[in-house]
Amino acid sequence: MPKKSFVWLTLMLCMLLPLAAACGSNAATSNTLTLPSGERIYVLDGYTPQGAASVTQHIVAFHPGSASPAYTLPAGLTSMDHRLLFVANARAGQTTLSVINTQNGAALRTLTLAGNYSTAGQDFNHAVVSFDGRWLALRSLDQSAAQTTIALVDTLAGKLATTIHLKGDFDLDAIDPTGSALYLLEHWNNSSGQYDVRRYDVPQHQLYPYQIVDKSELNDPNMTGRAVTRQMSSDGKTAYTLYIDAYHNIAFVHILPLDPTFPFARCVILPVGKSAALLNYYTLTLSADGNTLYAANGALGVASAIALNTANVSDVFDDKITATQHFNPSTSSITSQDTSRMLRNGAALSADQSTLYFTGLNGIWSVHTADLLAQHSTFQHVLAQQSFTGIALSADSKTLYAVDPTSGITAFDITSRQAQQVLQVPARAPWAIEWIAN
Repeated sequence: MPKKSFVWLTLMLCMLLPLAAACGSNAATSNTLTLPSGERIYVLDGYTPQGAASVTQHIVAFHPGSASPAYTLPAGLTSMDHRLLFVANARAGQTTLSVINTQNGAALRTLTLAGNYSTAGQDFNHAVVSFDGRWLALRSLDQSAAQTTIALVDTLAGKLATTIHLKGDFDLDAIDPTGSALYLLEHWNNSSGQYDVRRYDVPQHQLYPYQIVDKSELNDPNMTGRAVTRQMSSDGKTAYTLYIDAYHNIAFVHILPLDPTFPFARCVILPVGKSAALLNYYTLTLSADGNTLYAANGALGVASAIALNTANVSDVFDDKITATQHFNPSTSSITSQDTSRMLRNGAALSADQSTLYFTGLNGIWSVHTADLLAQHSTFQHVLAQQSFTGIALSADSKTLYAVDPTSGITAFDITSRQAQQVLQVPARAPWAIEWIAN
């Protein structure tokens, strides 16, 4: 990450040279940029680059440009509408689970579970929640390669629904909206890094006997790589997870219908480049109507549109890349900090769905979604002298917030192309904007 002194020097230069390329294409800085009124930003504080030891994280809620006091929430899982937050804290062989109202920080209910469980971390391995927050699955922290224990909690009733014991090494992946099926990753007991996607039938208390695979790839059902980001359909019935495998230089979207009657999935292979070390810049976002996924990598210089057949779950195999555009990522050199950077919420769509924004090795890229189907697309590049780990758009799509763990949050006016540092950001090492609420 750039040092604070370097960032402030960059901002000063931008004020003096508003048309200079160092501040991105035609981007200028301003101290009088008007920030959206009434919006509350929820920022994940506690950045952890790839390969570094995890740090304690929390969520800071504040109004940018306002004197209203900020408040802090513990980091955990949220329902899709972000109104409910679930936090598990283990101590002395017991875990306290809290359900929290994110709008005021009040605990709605708590319960105690025997065993050690956690909602910390930003992957899906230890804990998953249904889209509405009704069902929460927690994997025991004490498990070995020979035994896995999972607690399934009914958060509305505030009670443990069941405890699941499985032979083997399983991670959590997803849970269906009814809480009747858990989707797991069963790791092979060797050094290959491969795993199978499995489904556990909760009412029947048993694993589905076969792996969940792409029906078009039955001869090669095993998966590799790690999940870096996920989108969910609005009804919580389909998970779209972006995986990268740097060893094999592969990136793909795993489309998983969370339907107990449909034990198949779909893998959509994404374009890659010569540098597998830059796969971690892949981002993913879903259109408001749920019909298109956009996968973009600002470091490799590629953006793709994936058409989703949402008419019937059995047509999932018709999902495919319908357009891909390449562009010059303007990368002159790559450092170890660049390759270890971890993005979170690195892409956003404007409210009218016409423009896709995503982070790059440096700066932020944007492209009109209609241009992905054109022969020659125009990609815009702004704030090119800075590096970011996450972005978010205000509700009116007029302000783009860009997050950097070192320098804080920059607000960029989409119309005037002016930028200013958001003052008094109450976060020490912001990683991403988790959500924005009025």
